[in-house]
Amino acid sequence: MHLSRIRYLALAVVTVALPLLSSSASAQGRLRGAIRVSGEYGGEKVLQFTYEDGSTPDVIAGGGLLLTAGGVLGVFTRGAHSVDAQLNVGLKYRTIPPATNQDVNWFRFPVEGMLFYRTPAGIRLGAGATVHLRNVLEASGAVLNDRVEFANNPGLLLQAEYVRRNVAFDLRYTALEYEVSSGGTGTVDASSIGVGLTFFFGPSKPKP
Repeated sequence: MHLSRIRYLALAVVTVALPLLSSSASAQGRLRGAIRVSGEYGGEKVLQFTYEDGSTPDVIAGGGLLLTAGGVLGVFTRGAHSVDAQLNVGLKYRTIPPATNQDVNWFRFPVEGMLFYRTPAGIRLGAGATVHLRNVLEASGAVLNDRVEFANNPGLLLQAEYVRRNVAFDLRYTALEYEVSSGGTGTVDASSIGVGLTFFFGPSKPKP
């Protein structure tokens, strides 16, 4: 699927998810919090460095450690089946192994909106959209001194997870493209695959 079509699909999903999340939590009575941590890998190589020992650590666009927090709202239930709307905000961070003459840090602040279908067996299948705000890569040192900023283009999220009581284990695919807005030109494929762990909390917990 072309990434321009992915953007339109991502916007359509989040357009549906956000009004559901903004509906009255007291009326639903099923709002709970969620904290997720994950490691992600993939995308195009943006930078590469050569250390004195000959090793060459890469900085790839989709890789990094992701930490998010948000809310999950049950919007539809029929028997043991249900549909949840989820909104997350967080931090995605990438760096290179420590070096005496070079430092690279990449901070992004993802905002995610997703819809999940939950089965009686504790499986949740979801799709949604993400936007990475204040997306800035900074390099300083003897090899490279540079700062690159990327535009806030939406991407598509697909996620499958297994929920056990108040914990979920997941596999996620992100289809995303970064467009350079300052410090260069062009686009970078930032798609990735990640594995994550989510902790749910609040008055209503997922079914085991």
